[in-house]
Amino acid sequence: MKQKIRKSTLQDAQDFVRIKNKLPISKENKNTKQGGFLLGTDNSTYKVYIENGHCLTAIVDDEIVGFGIILPNQLVRNSELWKKRHLVNWSINFNDIEYKNVSYIEQLAFLKGNRKLSIILSYNLVKSVFDSGSDFILTTTVKKPIKNTAAIPYIKSIGGIKIGNIDEVYPTVGAINSDIYLIEKETFHKKIKELSLFGFLKSNEL
Repeated sequence: MKQKIRKSTLQDAQDFVRIKNKLPISKENKNTKQGGFLLGTDNSTYKVYIENGHCLTAIVDDEIVGFGIILPNQLVRNSELWKKRHLVNWSINFNDIEYKNVSYIEQLAFLKGNRKLSIILSYNLVKSVFDSGSDFILTTTVKKPIKNTAAIPYIKSIGGIKIGNIDEVYPTVGAINSDIYLIEKETFHKKIKELSLFGFLKSNEL
């Protein structure tokens, strides 16, 4: 089995849509540890992310099986979350990060059976973003109408802490409540060195 991770190309966008469509979350399932998508992203939006964000693609035997997207500071400040930041119930002083270089984990998605590859990709993606100058990385996890806990163990393992909660309304889904997490650069590097798989990750750096 041949595995590799590379920078995403515009041609990958159609495979991102394919993977997203295979990982839907039903609102009937009130709790999921497997992850998936409650909100949609189309081909053109994925192309914008690939052109302007940090995107990596995972491949097994010439088939794209997963991807990761982190939005850089400029895109974050034009995002819906940033525009709604004053509606967030923050548990920190937001002024401490508002004028810093802030990135955002938009999506991490993998077909089942690729856990190791997902860890390698996630590590390389986050590391590359911090290496490029980001001070903090934000991400959100849906709490209602379903509780999506899939990413929380990984977020906490690299030093992520919950810093807020937000209520939003989306036309196709309705009301959504999400927790907001923050990963800080120095904490990330410290936590990675503490992980038992540090050597494994270092040996798989891009």
